[in-house]
Amino acid sequence: MQGGQGEFVDPANFWPEAGEEPDGWRATLADMSDDTVIRQITDSWRRIEAWLEHHAPVTHAALGSGATQEEIDAAEAALGIAVPVELRTLWGLVSGGSTGGYGLFLGNAMLIGLDEVAEVYRSKMREQADEEEADIVWNSAWVPVFSSNCHDTVSGTYLNTETGLLWNWTKFAHQPPDDDEQDSVVTYLEKLADYLEYPDMAPDRPGTVEGALAWRSFVGEDESWRPA
Repeated sequence: MQGGQGEFVDPANFWPEAGEEPDGWRATLADMSDDTVIRQITDSWRRIEAWLEHHAPVTHAALGSGATQEEIDAAEAALGIAVPVELRTLWGLVSGGSTGGYGLFLGNAMLIGLDEVAEVYRSKMREQADEEEADIVWNSAWVPVFSSNCHDTVSGTYLNTETGLLWNWTKFAHQPPDDDEQDSVVTYLEKLADYLEYPDMAPDRPGTVEGALAWRSFVGEDESWRPA
């Protein structure tokens, strides 16, 4: 893998041989019906919800209802690009879910609210406009999805809508998430559900602090943390 800490990796050139970057997952999605994508994402989310209800009721109670199609259409219009079905489905299922500084998603991440998605996107596009032509800090096809807080533009995870793959961004780098393989929204949610249900396979063990989901490496020496 190219690109260490703070080293820029251009997603367009990450895969070493021409054609190797998966138009990959986007090509796979093209072979799947929208109904199949929606079902897979919904099934994974229901597994996550069920786990939270049983193990982390405080986080479960903090889950916001999903956005309406009208709200998603408005967010899409604000972005000015087409939002893929997998992201529209996720937004239609949930908002919120973070409690006490503990993020629901992998890496202690929080789902960026629809109201903030366009704000973060525009901020990153302004940064791109200020850069030298050869420096890529943002691309119009990238939609911010997760961050350490909903207003964070320094680091997070975005969906490359052209390839269907999730990438991490920092101020200086664009890299795949720290895992064995790069995820789509579909595989990311399946992985999250698997890690909650089978914590021994998770790289960071899920647990709780006073009823809220908390990933072990993000709670320090908090004695109230309990493994799930």
